[in-house]
Amino acid sequence: MTPQPLLKAAANFRAVAPYPAADGRRLRPNSLYRSGELSRLEEEDLQVLEGLQLRLVCDLRSSQEQGKYVSRWPDGSPHRHLDLPDRDTSNAGPEKIFEMITRLPGDAGARQAMDMLYRRKPQAFAGNLRRLFDAITAGDAVPLLIHCHAGKDRTGFIVAMLLAALGVGRADIIEDYVATAQFFQVEVESAAMVGWAQRSFGHVLDPESVVPLVEARPEFLEASLAAIEAGWGGTERYLREAVGLTDGQRDRLRDVLLEPSPV
Repeated sequence: MTPQPLLKAAANFRAVAPYPAADGRRLRPNSLYRSGELSRLEEEDLQVLEGLQLRLVCDLRSSQEQGKYVSRWPDGSPHRHLDLPDRDTSNAGPEKIFEMITRLPGDAGARQAMDMLYRRKPQAFAGNLRRLFDAITAGDAVPLLIHCHAGKDRTGFIVAMLLAALGVGRADIIEDYVATAQFFQVEVESAAMVGWAQRSFGHVLDPESVVPLVEARPEFLEASLAAIEAGWGGTERYLREAVGLTDGQRDRLRDVLLEPSPV
C-alpha cells in the first residue's frame, strides 16, 4: 500500500526514517525532511508545515526554477533559507541527457543518461555538501528540509551523503532513495518531462523513453557510490577529502541529528 503523503500538493514531501546510525544511535525522528518543489501548497499544507517548525530549508534548485516555482510558506515561518543550486556545467545537464535519449531511445538510452548524471554528482556537489554541513553545525538547523524540483536526483544524492556522514549503512541509504518511488507520480512526471524537453530544447521524446528518468532505481544512486569508490576509495574519504568534513564537524553533525548514545 502506498503511504499517504504528508502534504496534499507536494506528494514527495516526507520525513527520512529514523535509521540506525553511528555508535548505536539513530536519526532523530522528524528531524530530516526531503521534498520536491513547494509552489502549489494548499492552506491545509501550510498548516502542516507550520506545525513542523522547520529551522533550515536547503533549496537545490536554480534561480530560474525558484523564480518559476515560488515556494509557499506559512506566514512568519522561522526557517533559514540556504540556496545550494547545482552549478555544474559539465556535459551531464538536461540538454545532453535529452540528446542521448533522442539518439538512443528506449530504456537503454535512459539508463545510460542516468548513469552519466549520477556518476558526476560526487564532484559536482562536493562544495554544496560543505556549505550544508557548515549550516547544520552552526546551530538552530533542526528540523531540516532538503528539496529540489522533483525531490529525487539532487535531493537523493545530498540526503544520501548526509546519511553517510551520520554513519547510516549503505543498505538503508539505498532504501531511503528508493522509497521516493512510493510517493512519485511517474506518469505525471514523465508527461511533464516530455513537454519540458520539447519546449526548452526542441527534442521530441517518446514518453516511454523518459520513464526511467523519473524513477528511483537503486542502480542510479549506486552509480554515484561507484564513482566515489573509484575516486576516493569510499564515502568516508570522499567526505573528508572532497567535501572537507573534519572529524570534529562530523561529531557535531551527529550530535545535532542523531539521538543521544544509548546508556
